[in-house]
Amino acid sequence: MAQTLAPNQYELLGQGVRIDYSTSSFGGKPQLSLKKGRTTLNFTGDEIGVQDTKIGALITVTIASTPDQSSTSFSFLLPAIQLAKETAKQSFQTIGVTTVHKTTIAGPPKGVQQVYKSVQLRGSARQVEFLANKAAGA
Repeated sequence: MAQTLAPNQYELLGQGVRIDYSTSSFGGKPQLSLKKGRTTLNFTGDEIGVQDTKIGALITVTIASTPDQSSTSFSFLLPAIQLAKETAKQSFQTIGVTTVHKTTIAGPPKGVQQVYKSVQLRGSARQVEFLANKAAGA
């Protein structure tokens, strides 16, 4: 039976957006770097939400928060991918969504509570070996 090779590192590009996402790292925790315009935000571990859905893995990070007014998150879908071999790189297309979540101190506001802006993303997935992580488990 053939060994399954799931990618653990992703690079995605879209209009005004660049994402570098690793499901693991030298320290063992996932890491995500999001560049929107001139701003680069870095996330690690529990700061990165991962939810497996029927349409792929939904990855979400909070990129801004103003108490009693709103918070903003960025999410993107990762399709299930199996690589042909360890050195393979797989291209794919997906979407990213910036969501503004409206809030108030008195609870949910009246009317529409989320506003969305989507971006088309093209990406590549590959598998990399994190030697420090492997050595720590040995």
